[in-house]
Amino acid sequence: MHARLPAAINLGRIGAGAIAFAFVLSATTMGDALAHTSQRALVMLLPTEHYLIGGAIAVSFTFVMLGVIPARILGKVFGRYVDVCRNVLPNPEDWRRHAVSSFSFLIFSFLIYAGVAGSRDPLANPLPLTVWTLGWVGLTLAHALLGNLWAWINPWSGPYRLLSGALKLRDKQGPPFTLPKRLGYLPAIVGLSAFGWFELVDLAPDDPNRLAWAAGLYWSINFAAMLVFGEADWRSRGECFSVFFRFVSLLAPIGRNGAGRIVPVVPGARLLAEPPPSPSAVLFVVLALATVSFDGLNKTFWYLDLIGINPLAFPGRSAVIWPNTFGLMLMFGAMASLYCLCVVAGARIAGAKDPWAGLGRLVLALLPISLAYHFSHYVTVLLINLQYALAAASDPLGTGTDLLGLGNFHVTTSFLADHRSVKIIWNLVAGAIVIGHLWAVILSHAIAIRLHDTPRRAAISQVPLAALMVAYTVFGLWLMSTPTGA
Repeated sequence: MHARLPAAINLGRIGAGAIAFAFVLSATTMGDALAHTSQRALVMLLPTEHYLIGGAIAVSFTFVMLGVIPARILGKVFGRYVDVCRNVLPNPEDWRRHAVSSFSFLIFSFLIYAGVAGSRDPLANPLPLTVWTLGWVGLTLAHALLGNLWAWINPWSGPYRLLSGALKLRDKQGPPFTLPKRLGYLPAIVGLSAFGWFELVDLAPDDPNRLAWAAGLYWSINFAAMLVFGEADWRSRGECFSVFFRFVSLLAPIGRNGAGRIVPVVPGARLLAEPPPSPSAVLFVVLALATVSFDGLNKTFWYLDLIGINPLAFPGRSAVIWPNTFGLMLMFGAMASLYCLCVVAGARIAGAKDPWAGLGRLVLALLPISLAYHFSHYVTVLLINLQYALAAASDPLGTGTDLLGLGNFHVTTSFLADHRSVKIIWNLVAGAIVIGHLWAVILSHAIAIRLHDTPRRAAISQVPLAALMVAYTVFGLWLMSTPTGA
């Protein structure tokens, strides 16, 4: 227990360091303020209470059903896949991985150039569309389906292999320095905090020139860290997207068997094959969920009224920098505290000898919730901005070229005014939130069975966490339907 307390005590220091780093990142360039928004708050097809109550009942009923299903059945469903869920990462020396990464670096370099030299319109420049739509939204969803793509397409592995070979770093006894184990995932937490702050608080995260400087600085900092600490170690605990995408990829319905072949597995089964995450890994997973949640909350009429802003006369992002900075930190702190409280309380009720033992394993069960919110929050902006991305790919520098032969291609949002398409979108949004929580309840129960000596104790230990998931289901459905401004 005492070994885990320092991680929680240092939460404030971690947040402060992340915000300070983000301010430095943001201050590297100045530009006009541009809004970073998305289409949200679809009109519900039934009264709000119907969806909120229905979602809460669905998650609660799932928990009750799991309590009566024999543990051996659930263990058999997941257990048979554990042995084929290991070693899904590519061989670090695979030349194909480095070739793909080198190509990704070339594309990344061109995008940086386009951000500086191309159109200042974020919906016509390929850099903002690639970072915020194809990257943060699309690539996250792709990892949950196809596994750890980032291990192949990250823009560091190829250049690192070339430069480390030229400097003969790989011929030595390893990198010049070793990344201290006591840091855990702290560097990745700082990086994700800075990314979240830049996306949600910075004055103009969509401005192509500003984003180009920020992305270039981020790449340079991480590349330098890889040269100092080694690529494998830094990407496993320091580079926030490598850490984030690896966690998300654990949900993918694929694994590798003993012969190295890709085989289908039960979605989420790979979570059970993971070693217990450290306290800093717990904070990282919670931070990822808190970032997406705050992205939904900070534009609602309720939140804007709370910080004294008229949502119908929004004065601009410069007026909410400090409220949103503290709001993001408070969301992170509140969610981390609630999670720890529910897990520890459940373990104590179940009579566990070490009530802190489940913190690491059970946090992985939150990943389906994080993925569900990611999909639900960004699905409409994904549908719209993919069209803009196609147009930008045809004319990346805004010179009037038509590389893809699109002709008179026009972006359309008319499907948001048609009740049939809105019905489909809303049902997808509401269904994703409920299914994500159901998935999380099932996984958390499967993990709890491994933590406790009897199925009864496992079920009892899950009561507080299940209650939190029910409350969070209601919160998520409310976020997707409440009026938004800003």
